[in-house]
Amino acid sequence: MIQLAAGRLTWPTYLRYWAVGLGATGLVMAICLMIGVDPLHPERTAFAWPAQSVLELRLTRVGSAALVGAALAASGVLLQALLRNPLAEPYVLGISTGSSVAVLVWVLFGMSVFGAVEHGHIPAWLESVFAYGEVLPAVIGALLASVAVFTIAGVTSGATLEPLTLLLVGVVISAFNGALIVLLNSIAPHGNRPDIINFLIGYIDSISPTTLLVAGGVFVASWVAGLLAAPSLNIAALSDTEATSLGLRLARMRTLCFVLASIMTASAIALARSIAFVGLICPHICRVLFGSDHRQLLVTAPFCGAIFLMLADALVQILRGIFPVTVPVGVITALAGGPFFLILLMQRRTTLHD
Repeated sequence: MIQLAAGRLTWPTYLRYWAVGLGATGLVMAICLMIGVDPLHPERTAFAWPAQSVLELRLTRVGSAALVGAALAASGVLLQALLRNPLAEPYVLGISTGSSVAVLVWVLFGMSVFGAVEHGHIPAWLESVFAYGEVLPAVIGALLASVAVFTIAGVTSGATLEPLTLLLVGVVISAFNGALIVLLNSIAPHGNRPDIINFLIGYIDSISPTTLLVAGGVFVASWVAGLLAAPSLNIAALSDTEATSLGLRLARMRTLCFVLASIMTASAIALARSIAFVGLICPHICRVLFGSDHRQLLVTAPFCGAIFLMLADALVQILRGIFPVTVPVGVITALAGGPFFLILLMQRRTTLHD
């Protein structure tokens, strides 16, 4: 169970965070469901309420935006705690790009896999796995990127897994994965070549309910594990010596954080590709509003991420109704996150000099 005895956080306050988060997220979701320019079927009249369009298109789109935002924000909290660096987020550490590489490989070569299923060349039980779309490749890619980062960082920094080394290795892995994305897109047959911008920037679109449920289940399971580990994250925020003296196994805690962050990021990648800065902006907003206790950050930040990305996608829908093109939601988050990142960097530099 989650222990709230340490510090000033009490159960009534903790439950209040949940109530406010759920209420605000539900309200924003209801508003965003009313915004959109989803095409109607020809048989619908101009006076008919597009109920089917809302259920089939807008609901899955808004739900996808909420899930992706929550997953990236929760990942940001874990990675910032892991690295003791407020500028850490999944996009910077190579987790997002590693997951995108795996999804791109799936998109390019998935048809041959489905062909093998149809001809009975692989076990039939794998057919149900393939039916889940890109969730499984995304998880595999994120975990492989995490293993690469941890292995290289472990060789160079030893068993303690120094946060700075993890950050530097993650940046290198991210750049390498970005090059792989460009390479795969270049060598792919023209008819099977996806839009590379979608893998580098990210977008929100209507998806199948099955994919949304599977990705949601993956995220919720990882989120619950993170909530259970939140008291230990508060201890891990201390120096290595202090945390170790209090009985915390730092290497195991850092490994757990990285794995959970990778899985949650993978669930987001499977739905929306690489969307930057959500994992940076939302934890900081919640840290300013509610404090730095990870027990409350891991509750408030995912709700903040869901609200932020739903509003960003609503802005995309509004712009889509004005202009003849669709702006990827990753562009909106990057335009908001770039200046936010620079402000944090300048504040961090000012604090260090003071």
